[in-house]
Order: sequence, then structure tokens, then C-alpha cells
Amino acid sequence: MNHTFSFFTSFYSAALELCRFVVVPPLLRMKVSEAWNIRERLDLPPLIHENTGRTVVWVHAASLGESKLLVKFLDILKKKHPDHVYVLTATTRAGVEYLKSRGAGQVIAVGFFPFDTVRLMKKMLRQFAVSRVWLMETELWPSMMLACMQANVPVGMVNARLEKKSFGSYRRLGFLCRPVFRSLDIVLAQSGPYARRFEQLGARPEAVKIIGNLKNAVDICRPLPSEKRALRASMKLAEGDFTVTAGCVHAGEGRVIREALDKIKTGGNRVKCIVVPRYLDESASLIKELGEGALRLKEASSTAAWEICLVDRFGVLETMYKMADAAIIGGTFVSVGGHNVWDAAQFGIPVFFGPDFHTQRESCKKLLAAGVGFCAKSAEELAGLIAGAAKTDTSGFAGALSRFIQGAHDRQREIESILP
Repeated sequence: MNHTFSFFTSFYSAALELCRFVVVPPLLRMKVSEAWNIRERLDLPPLIHENTGRTVVWVHAASLGESKLLVKFLDILKKKHPDHVYVLTATTRAGVEYLKSRGAGQVIAVGFFPFDTVRLMKKMLRQFAVSRVWLMETELWPSMMLACMQANVPVGMVNARLEKKSFGSYRRLGFLCRPVFRSLDIVLAQSGPYARRFEQLGARPEAVKIIGNLKNAVDICRPLPSEKRALRASMKLAEGDFTVTAGCVHAGEGRVIREALDKIKTGGNRVKCIVVPRYLDESASLIKELGEGALRLKEASSTAAWEICLVDRFGVLETMYKMADAAIIGGTFVSVGGHNVWDAAQFGIPVFFGPDFHTQRESCKKLLAAGVGFCAKSAEELAGLIAGAAKTDTSGFAGALSRFIQGAHDRQREIESILP
């Protein structure tokens, strides 16, 4: 145990405890306490059900994006250790709510990451009898790490990454951080450069493994026909309606979607389109861009017939993708760079996107190479691709999807094989 790190963390923890007694009480009477989730972080996550003597693993993520990755990783953990149970935490409310929606079966507790004091971290390890901790990406907390080191609880990092700025900051504090990185039981890094940065900060070379980005590790899971029929019926979709869901759409992209649908209709094909905005405050602009006849829905259901609809509601994107026959990824026909293509690809449908996918380059290239993703440079190209998917025999896509699924399964087994 490094005495400098122990002394620093004890001082940091004491400062947080002082804030808890001096600063937190007045904050709890203010609205800001809700935004910062203060009340929920004063103690441990609530139990969903009691543990019956099984090994407990604590998995922590930061925000919603990391929480989605946590759920993917949890599926791999469950296959490796089917008898273990899990405590899940996140830092943000969106992350916690997502984990709660997915926390079933072997999950015994879900909640906010407690204030990072040594007292609370020791209580967390003791009360849940934690045997191992997994941290998503770079979620290192001093008191948590000190408590784990003192209790000999192994800590691993998954989908680990260190950007240049963070790497420089950690390096400048090497006298404090090196013991933490050295103590890591295993580091599952996204890439070679990230792996080398962890080693330079003190992680043991034999503990560092390169697994790629878990965002690209998708488990294709098509909904059951009965579930899909029920979802489509709730949106007044007939069985033969070829339906495209355009997700995370930005203002400016409505025109592209409308133009593509008009071209498809001119060609004698019939396609219905569900539009889900990236930001709800852009819904009014988008409904104008989508043009005459576009239906604006406040709920993920409809009693009226429609050809184009916009669902003006947060948290429905996955359901809209699940009922679709194909998907369009927003943020790619404007200079945003795209959004998560795997949210749609996981349901085994063709995925279309525009030319600007620079923030999702690796993911989009994987889909393109596999033959399950398609890039359109214009509304006309998009219309051609969608029309082709709607009227063409899908055996070619089915074969590409089958090979893609097999590759995804092989990769997950590789990750599973190196987990302790």
C-alpha cells in the first residue's frame, strides 16, 4: 500500500465527509439537490432482493452511454459466471434509470454511486459482501480504490480508454496515481494506444488486454414475432407495411427523409416512416420539414392512420427500432457525425445512414463491411436503398446478417475466455 496515496485519499475523504455535514443539509432544501442526486448518494443503493450466499460483483458506470455498455458487458459476465449476482451503480440519473430497466434476474441492487468517502466505500463492500469490482471506461474514484486495495477486492476496468488530456493529467500526478493503476487486476482496453497509456501509468503489462470497443460488440436479438406484431398494432401498422424508423433525427434532416419517401412513392413503392427526434425542442421544426400529412404523436402509439409520424417523446427509440423493418440513423445528413448505430443494428434490420458519420466511423465501417449497413450520400440514394430493401428478396441480407451474428458471437466468446 502506498502511504502517499493512502494519506491523500484519507484527507480527500475527510473533506467530503465534512461537506456532507456542513454543505449537504442546506443543499437538500434546494432544487439543485435533485439535479445532483444528492439525497440518493448519501447511502447505498437499495436492495432488489436478498443475496443467498452467492458471489457478488459490483459493476459501475458513469452516465447513460456507459450504462448501456455495462449491460452489454453484464451479458458476457453472466455467461462466464452464471451463478454470480450483481450490484449495479451509475453516476447520473439517466444511467441509473436505464440500469433499473435492465436490472433483472441476477441483479440484487441498482442505484446511484455513493459519495466517494472511505466510510461509504467500505460499507458498500462489507454490506454487499463484494468479491470483485468492474469499472466501465475510466471511472476511477480514490476512496473506492483505497477501500478495495485495503480489503483485497480485485478491481478490473472494461472498455478502458485514456484520452491524451486525461493521460497527461494522470501522468503529472504519477506519485499518487501509479499505485492505483498498479493495483488494477485486469484492464480490458479499447485499443493498442490506450493499452500502452495504461501501462505507462503503472498498470502491469500482463494485466492489460486489448478487446476493442464494446460499443461494437452487439448481440443481435430480433424480437419475437408476437411481440413485434403487438408493437406494430399499437402504432396502427398492418403486417405488410414496410416501416422505417429514423432515430436521433436533427433539425434539417426532416427534409431529406421527406424527399426520400416522396421518391419511393413516385417509384410505386409504399413505405411508412417513424421519426424520433434527437432533441424534443426540435420537434416543431422537424414536423414542418416532414411536410403536409405528417402526424405528431405525444405517445408511442396511434389510433389514426399515417404514412409519416414523429414521436415527440423521450425514451421510446428502442421500441420504435424494435417494430421497424429498417432504420435510418440521424445526425448523419447534417454535420453532427452520427449517433449509436448499434441501437438499431441489434434488432437484425438493415441500417441506413448519411455521409457524415465521423463520430461513429469504426461502427459504420463494420456494418458496411458486413453488408448490414448502407451509406447514402443524398435523399435520392437513400430512397433507392430503402426501396431496394422493401421490394427485394432479402436472402442476401439474411446471409450477411447470419455471418455478422456469428462474428459477434465469436468475439464475445474471446472476451469471455479472458475474464477472471
